Amino acid sequence: MATPTKTRRLSPVRCIALIALTIIVIVGLTILVIWLSVKPRRPIYSIENASVHNYNMTKNEHLYGNFNFTLKAYNPNSRVSIYYDSIEVKLFYNSLQIAFNNAETFFQPHRNVTYLDLFLSAKDVALYGDIARDLKEERTSGAVEVEIKVRAKIRFKVGIWKSSHRKLKLSCSPRVPASSTKGSQTSPCDLDL
Repeated sequence: MATPTKTRRLSPVRCIALIALTIIVIVGLTILVIWLSVKPRRPIYSIENASVHNYNMTKNEHLYGNFNFTLKAYNPNSRVSIYYDSIEVKLFYNSLQIAFNNAETFFQPHRNVTYLDLFLSAKDVALYGDIARDLKEERTSGAVEVEIKVRAKIRFKVGIWKSSHRKLKLSCSPRVPASSTKGSQTSPCDLDL
């Protein structure tokens, strides 16, 4: 004769906790599998060319000049494309903003190198004291080190999915040759994404 066994019933709280734990584990595993299959990597940026044209510093230390740069954007991802929806560029010398412009928006496919021409005009920028003296000295020495700050709104695309907007910040410190006959060196950019 078999003895009746007492069956344990799950309480509603335990049942709900078990279902929630199962959902969390499934979602976590799904995210892990997607991330491992996409293997996202950070884009790489650098300034390839730097030049200045129509440079003039007046006697009362006001700066005029057209600064031209080529930003190289490399997307090393094999499955991730990037939409650059807005791009603003600022040019600084010794922490003083001397020029500002917006660059053209673009779409960058996966495993792609895109070159973006940046044109920044300094018009009647007042330079004071040490900044004017330092700029004159650097220009006389053959090259001027400036800082370019880029802020962009970007979205990532994987398959048919597009992310929400993210803020991209770049900081680049190229040396601009004083003469247009001298070439500039490639300058890597620091990325904050």
